[in-house]
Amino acid sequence: MAASVVAICNQALALLGADRITDLGDDSQPARLCSVFYEPSRDAVLRAYPWNFAIRRAGLAALTTTPAWGHDLEYQLPEGPSPEYCLRVLDVYLADERNEPWKVEGRKILTSLTAPLYISYVARIEDPAQFDALFVKALAARLAMELAYPITASSSMLDLVSRLYTQSLNEARVTDAQESSPETVSATDWLDVRL
Repeated sequence: MAASVVAICNQALALLGADRITDLGDDSQPARLCSVFYEPSRDAVLRAYPWNFAIRRAGLAALTTTPAWGHDLEYQLPEGPSPEYCLRVLDVYLADERNEPWKVEGRKILTSLTAPLYISYVARIEDPAQFDALFVKALAARLAMELAYPITASSSMLDLVSRLYTQSLNEARVTDAQESSPETVSATDWLDVRL
């Protein structure tokens, strides 16, 4: 069964022992709080780890404006509707394998690398049907963490769900990391590290 926003909110509320909701528009404290905290919690969990389901790639054209100093070019981060909206840049890919510095400032990447600039990034995914099951678990725990004190006024409950959130992230990281081939490290990489 695919996740829904209400189902994720109800998982968070269940962790707190709170009443369930049927809609974010319900006239109840849990629904109002879920409405306030759901989207920021979702985006925070997406930014916290490069979830495989949320990784996107893009080729960016250089802007006509340039940074005031430090870099030669700037590139606009993807800002379209979800899932194009960039929450976190993961890597910049170089055609000629130069090791040029780059930096995210505001909604731009600053660098001296010439266009097109290829990036991989974590996108804002709004459709819960696309969420990985372990992401749903981590999101419910993060949402419970945000809701804990407003709903229960209990510091011990906040500590409990904070630990649950950390455990959920760790479980997801281990599983998510197994969905790709291991990185190859060349002998020169090892020698460069030792120097």
